Amino acid sequence: MKVIQTLGYYFPESSGGTEVYVDGLVNQLNSQGVKSIVAAPQKGTQEVTYEHNGISIYRYPVFPDLTLEQIRDVTPHGGFEFFTQWLQQQKADIYHQHSWVTGCSIHHMRQAKELGIPTVLTVHVPGYICLRGTMLLNGQQVCDGRIEQVRCGNCWAMARGIPASLAPLLSRIPLPLSAIASSSLSNNRLATALATPTLVATHQNRLLEMVDLSDRIVAVCQWLYDALLLNGVAKEKLVLCRQGVDSTNLKVKPILHNKFNTNKPLKIGFLGRWDRIKGIHILVEAVCRLPCDLQVELVIHGLVQGEEAKAYQQEVLAQAAGDRRIQFADPVARDSIAETLASFDVLAVPSQWLETGPLVVLEAYAVKTPILGSNIGGISELVRHNIDGLLVPYQDVEAWTEAISILAQNKNLLCSLQQGIKSVRTMAEVGLDMSSFYQDLLNK
Repeated sequence: MKVIQTLGYYFPESSGGTEVYVDGLVNQLNSQGVKSIVAAPQKGTQEVTYEHNGISIYRYPVFPDLTLEQIRDVTPHGGFEFFTQWLQQQKADIYHQHSWVTGCSIHHMRQAKELGIPTVLTVHVPGYICLRGTMLLNGQQVCDGRIEQVRCGNCWAMARGIPASLAPLLSRIPLPLSAIASSSLSNNRLATALATPTLVATHQNRLLEMVDLSDRIVAVCQWLYDALLLNGVAKEKLVLCRQGVDSTNLKVKPILHNKFNTNKPLKIGFLGRWDRIKGIHILVEAVCRLPCDLQVELVIHGLVQGEEAKAYQQEVLAQAAGDRRIQFADPVARDSIAETLASFDVLAVPSQWLETGPLVVLEAYAVKTPILGSNIGGISELVRHNIDGLLVPYQDVEAWTEAISILAQNKNLLCSLQQGIKSVRTMAEVGLDMSSFYQDLLNK
């Protein structure tokens, strides 16, 4: 069996959760006799092939200077013909797509379908369903994910800076008028506002077509599974296959009974990218509010990607200025993840959106480090409150401060949480499940 795995970004220039997942999945599939090749876009005009971590990688070009139609996926990106020719030559048994971005979009799925290749889509992020990308209705409460023109239009308009008093009016603009605005105005704030209903309708139609093009759709967490069902995905097409960790990179064996029996400060760690939805500002403010004599150490290993991330980083650095308990460190290399996570007394995951994992929670559990996490999305599915971690109201800084204070003063609770951690799901198990799905699809 030969499987093509496609996604929007890949190593070495990008190392997000989806990339880590696909890398682990492909390695497991290859070890199980399911040959997998990774294909991903790359800015430029030439195709490139190489190996990464023993995996064959094909990078097809995405020509620079994308048009608005290409950005909106109305037309394929420049260089798409390289992908089509390569895919045709592969004679693959399964096409498995993991992203929905300009360089790996509905056009790529259509091409696989036109070639008669059975198709699988794994949903890794909320953006397939939510235009805002957070699954937080109006930025304030957890949303069930059902796409509705007025509700989603109002939420999207507010996310784009439209006043709350005006957003409901924009979301009710008749679709024909909105479509005219969308096609005739430039890509500015006014055009985006007037085009809101069209954007919602296009987003919904694109999701429905993606579902129609997919023979199987894999949800990596329960809330995603439920949201896809709400949006009309047939239950017989939908599969829940949770994430796992690559155990080969997680070999640290912490000493369970002595880890917390010291007078050292509570060491809290954070691993992730600099992005407001990751909630670093919530965590920093919570520590700053603690009494000065409370022994706490917060170490933030943050990854900067883009100008917005730099601006957010500077904002948080200013917020933490003068508090010696807060340290800012470099991102952690993949081969040092286990050692770094094991060095923390607790890993903080203060996400301000619905995560589909994140993988770092499973990686922390693999080395017996408890979690202090937001009580929403995938985090709340993985963390068992007061058993292997603590769940905190995600936007409540005072609650975060109180939770940190409790952990800092109660090392017995930390020991109990660590001992409550169960063995975690591995990528070997994910690979076995996925190869079974593939075979079932081919059989049908």
